[in-house]
Amino acid sequence: MKKILSLMLVLSCVLCACGLTKKDLGLNRTTPDETQVQMRPPLDLPPDFDTLPE
Repeated sequence: MKKILSLMLVLSCVLCACGLTKKDLGLNRTTPDETQVQMRPPLDLPPDFDTLPE
């Protein structure tokens, strides 16, 4: 029982240490690159909400 538990502990430490495994499991936080953020123009509201588009 102790062997299995220690083996699981070692394997989990090895997997967490690997950067690719963290990325594949979604454990790695990625922040957006502020140089690639684009400003969008504000949304336009229709002049009359009661009319349906044709």
